[in-house]
Amino acid sequence: MKVSVCMITYGHEKFIRQAIEGVLMQECDFDYELVIANDCSPDTTDEIVKDIIKTHPKAHKIHYFPHSKNLGMMPNFLFAMAQCKGEYVAMCEGDDYWITKDKLQKQVGILEANPNTGLVYTDVKHYDQKIEKLLDKPAGKEVSKADVIPVMLKNKFIEFPTTLFRKKVLDKAIEINQTSLLKGVIGDTRILLETAYLSDIFFLKEVTTVYRIVEGSASHPKKTDKYIFALKDSYLCRKEFVERHNLPKVWLSDSICNTNRGLINTAFIADNYTDALKLLKNVVIFEMFTYSSKSVIKQKMTLGIWGKGFLAFLGIGVLRQKMKKNNQT
Repeated sequence: MKVSVCMITYGHEKFIRQAIEGVLMQECDFDYELVIANDCSPDTTDEIVKDIIKTHPKAHKIHYFPHSKNLGMMPNFLFAMAQCKGEYVAMCEGDDYWITKDKLQKQVGILEANPNTGLVYTDVKHYDQKIEKLLDKPAGKEVSKADVIPVMLKNKFIEFPTTLFRKKVLDKAIEINQTSLLKGVIGDTRILLETAYLSDIFFLKEVTTVYRIVEGSASHPKKTDKYIFALKDSYLCRKEFVERHNLPKVWLSDSICNTNRGLINTAFIADNYTDALKLLKNVVIFEMFTYSSKSVIKQKMTLGIWGKGFLAFLGIGVLRQKMKKNNQT
């Protein structure tokens, strides 16, 4: 098997058909499989997948694993990966989808021609499900080999559903991060950072994929506790990586400050004071002044940000939100 496509799904009844059809429309001169692991979805995802398996002319490519109980996102992902038999592995979760028929063909060609390359990623479109519109975002970027890791530590610039990995490199990246993957919620950044450390990566300058932003998903949680966990895990995965490879801690400057900005800004617009305090209590003060450069702190942690934090602590942010809602009604 040349390529395995790894697709995990949970509660994706509105999106799963489009995700599967985007994979099955691929035109390749090699064999590929689609591994779908359904984490006991509470909706009709299972029925939709089974219908596709019954009716689609390429249904023989699908290997479907519906779980009878919920494993959790990361255990389900690791399960799905264990079923992938291909020399290369592509990622596409059940709420994202591919839009070009030659995505896999072109990415495999690049990996075949470049044995030191462990990952090919492409440009992407972002679709906001809440407003049902494509977002006007800058095009994807190519980063020089020397700058890949510092730039990725600042901000993830690769969307997971655009990727095709060399499986032996991907397996190593997962092995290194397995414990952290099971404890955390940020899987893609951990895997991408480690892959970039282990091998070269290649940017295919074409839009092949639509990444769907779904409010309430694991990467865009609505509940305060889940938001705090995801935001801090995004920083933690970078900190673990830097410490594991003895990289300059100052490379964490943007990540730390962005985490604090996110916590403070969200506290300022919180609907209740308890949530505002939870958010503020998680601001990483000590590590910010220990690891961050003064220039990044000055740039990102402005007086305006500190002012929002102070007003949120006093409860004025919550009062402001209540007045805003009253005016709207």
